[in-house]
Amino acid sequence: MCVIRLPVDVGDPVHRRAVERMYSTGFSMYRTAQRRVRSRLRAYWATRGERTRDPARLRERLRLSKKSLEYAAYADLNAAPHLRRHITKALAMNLADSVWAAAERHLFPDATGKRFGMPGVGRWYDFRRLPGRAQSHTEEHKWESFRLHGTLAGHRAAYRSTSGRFFQPRRMRPVAEPKSWWRYEGPLALVFSGLPDGTLILPIRLPSAPSNQAILDHHLGDPSKWHKIDLVRTRDPSVLGGWRYEAHLMVLAAPYASPATRAAREAAAIAGTGRCGGIDVNVSNVTIASHENEDDLRVTRVVRGAKARTRAHRRARQERRRLRALDRSRRAANAAQYELSKRQAKRARRREAAGLRPVQVIPAGPRKAGSDGKPLQAYWRDTLTQGYRRKRAERAAAAASAARARKADARTTAKRVVAEHGFRFVVEDVSPRTWFKRWGRALAAATPGMLVSAIEHEANVVAAIANQRGGLARASTRTTALSQHCLCGQRVAKELGQRRHTCVTCGLQGDRDTIAAVLAAHVVFGTRNEPASARVDYVATRTLLARLPSKEIDYRILLNRDIGRQDAQSESSATTARDGFFVTETECSPDLVVVARRIVGGPPLQSQMSLAPRQTTLDRIGMRTNLSFGATASTWDSS
Repeated sequence: MCVIRLPVDVGDPVHRRAVERMYSTGFSMYRTAQRRVRSRLRAYWATRGERTRDPARLRERLRLSKKSLEYAAYADLNAAPHLRRHITKALAMNLADSVWAAAERHLFPDATGKRFGMPGVGRWYDFRRLPGRAQSHTEEHKWESFRLHGTLAGHRAAYRSTSGRFFQPRRMRPVAEPKSWWRYEGPLALVFSGLPDGTLILPIRLPSAPSNQAILDHHLGDPSKWHKIDLVRTRDPSVLGGWRYEAHLMVLAAPYASPATRAAREAAAIAGTGRCGGIDVNVSNVTIASHENEDDLRVTRVVRGAKARTRAHRRARQERRRLRALDRSRRAANAAQYELSKRQAKRARRREAAGLRPVQVIPAGPRKAGSDGKPLQAYWRDTLTQGYRRKRAERAAAAASAARARKADARTTAKRVVAEHGFRFVVEDVSPRTWFKRWGRALAAATPGMLVSAIEHEANVVAAIANQRGGLARASTRTTALSQHCLCGQRVAKELGQRRHTCVTCGLQGDRDTIAAVLAAHVVFGTRNEPASARVDYVATRTLLARLPSKEIDYRILLNRDIGRQDAQSESSATTARDGFFVTETECSPDLVVVARRIVGGPPLQSQMSLAPRQTTLDRIGMRTNLSFGATASTWDSS
């Protein structure tokens, strides 16, 4: 099961207004359901005695169930006929189901015994998904809410140039409503029927790059595997209306992998059959060590290169500039909520003493607050200009682009690590998130947790190909204490600032993280899924120590080069759009299934001057490739 993002063309003002009204109406229904379920949850937790005796009966009395929320959404829609013009009862039911999913996570604990907090009331800019209903695969011609009609062959035939090349125009052609959608074989279109004003038909835009055609064949070649569609919007200040719309199509098919990727993973499955690896996570680097039957020791350290550090410094400088611009805009629009700075107040007093009229300035002092230190006016009540909203959206887009670049680089590095060290790894059971309070900036720049997650995913995929147990196992630090021991088994206590390991018993020397990674490669488990059952096999480590050519362990450096900003309108990069990597995540849909998201290309980068006949270079590149710009692969550097 996987999900492919299909850009929806809303260049027609009529279509764009219809989608915007659909989102506005859906947001009203969504907030109403959220407020309703919050009030019922408060009543549920307030009645302690009845909840203790019979919680199921109390939930039934308070109408705290999925069916009750659906019926309440029906009643809301019937009581407001003006809302019925923009959404259907099926969509209102889907929105109520998504609200109940959050309430269900709050009411009932998960497998670990933890419950989520009280669901809140969402904001307009956080409301991005209109959930659809899955297509019935047992009953013919039953697919509620959003539907995808057409065929990939019909889409390619409709958009083929005289030279036979597949292309996508700047503005997609409108799709006429046929007599029967179930027999329609033309260009792909997103269909939403049941509205009083008629069926809403939105053209679908596909990436036209030759490298993406195999991916489209894999996901869209068989319409019987299309399962469910959600309409999702993303903030984008460069397009008309400020929002970019995509149809997230869930496909009942295995994730796509190119022939080159499959061959590389098959080779890694064969080469890494007998290897065991260990990972040591640090704030600024990740060290990986592996061996094959206590022989052929390999140690690799993943660090950021000089170019990546320079690019990160440039991004941080740009981020500071954006924050200053946003602060100036907020202060200018809400001058009454801020005090003058000392210099501004001194200048105002001088002008007043000289008999001059005051000069209007943007106050640079602190925000006006009461005696308790709280602002006199809450920040959410401030007046925000369109320029402020546009700059805020640009800042969010830049942050998302940088995050996509880091994910793409982590995936590339993980593939090289698995190919070098096999598909069995052990890492200490620690969370880098707990380090952010002390080393937040360094962690945000190096993102070691993201790299470990990418290694875990790639190792699981290769292990499945090898039909063996693999992946990433987590060992408790209490039972192993990897950084405080030597390969000979002696305890070598070290402070956190001591980065060099020296054992007076056996004479072994090396980097602290390197020794810890080698020990992690020799961790064995009583029960694999229980970190507390982990221990180090010191018999095997002594055998490895005896076979070492010297008493010092060195490592090779793998430069984790940040590939920079990703301008593709998706989470893919120029590399991952062809390699079949999938990020497994929980979709914000009513059924809460865990899906593998597949991202393919994106729409051309449009601007507010998109109606003009002239196209910029970036627009032309985006139209031809629908991929990122300036992607660079990681390189090896021996040391």
